Amino acid sequence: MRNFTLITLFALALSGCNQQKNNQTTFKTQNVLNEFKDSVPDFGIVALIDNGKFLDTASIGFAFSKNAVSTKNRFCIGSCTKMFTSVTVLKLHEKGLLNINDQIYKYLPKHLFIDSSITIRQLLNHTSGLTEILKNGFQNEPIIHPDGDFSDKVIFSKIDTIDFEKGSRYSYCNTNYFLLAKIIERATDKSWEMNIQEQIIQPLQLKNTFPYHSNTITNLAHPIIDGQDLHKIPKSANNKLSQGSGNIVSDLFDLNTFIRALLINKTLLTKNSLDLMTGFYEYKNTKSGLGLFEDKYGKRVLLGHTGLQISYISYVFADPKTGESIIVLNNNAKDVIIDKVFEKLCLDN
Repeated sequence: MRNFTLITLFALALSGCNQQKNNQTTFKTQNVLNEFKDSVPDFGIVALIDNGKFLDTASIGFAFSKNAVSTKNRFCIGSCTKMFTSVTVLKLHEKGLLNINDQIYKYLPKHLFIDSSITIRQLLNHTSGLTEILKNGFQNEPIIHPDGDFSDKVIFSKIDTIDFEKGSRYSYCNTNYFLLAKIIERATDKSWEMNIQEQIIQPLQLKNTFPYHSNTITNLAHPIIDGQDLHKIPKSANNKLSQGSGNIVSDLFDLNTFIRALLINKTLLTKNSLDLMTGFYEYKNTKSGLGLFEDKYGKRVLLGHTGLQISYISYVFADPKTGESIIVLNNNAKDVIIDKVFEKLCLDN
């Protein structure tokens, strides 16, 4: 399953790293990636498995040009950003600064195509009925016209219809998380970025996580598509368009710290908040929580999110039953290999 940010803009050197705990050695992750090394001629894939006893990482391919990708590279994580936004909302819920059952009229201006009685919870689990702002080519505008107008006024104008009655069904929609970012800012009188820093990055001491995407971030794997390096294209416009839904940059280790604190060690949220987050809305084959999803791989049940953004793909998942976290990242949005890598890592464990 991929519930991606819809920005699909244009969408061998081997380097591996295995880090062990308790002197245990494993090369499973690198062995899996090695099977696909001939399929990544100009981009890279990095992966991590952590079962609480040993941490196993691996990499294949390139960060850019002929520079081998490594586990030290940072990647834009796309829609995995939504987990960070959801956690921030729930932490504000814990502090009484908002309530996920609040109707959004308390925080947002009136809008012809936004039902003001939609709740924050319905934004979080994609049952709001709002239309997608990233449609009709608008998702490509930050790359085609990076100096264009991406103000809130313009983005709100893209909400131009109602897709379905709120609460009647599920439909994945980035508009929900754009609005959640605005609600966070209104509830706290602070920017979404500052809230992500205060609620998640600082408490978890994440050193390689940024609530924005910028080509000045060091060790950033370049976005590669069809052999073209898109790194020099300014990212500020896309940050505005995907704020709250898809613009965080991170690395394997910080993402592992985050997902384990959230779903394995369960220290990031209170029990009540985590219960809310993992209260899944079932619609057809989808089980949507508040900013995360439940997926099955064989007999395994994983919780987490996937992402696609300016030529990056990310998988960030945890298996609460086994205590294992599995993360795979790349820098090519057209890559179909990463799906096979993630599935093999899941099924072979």
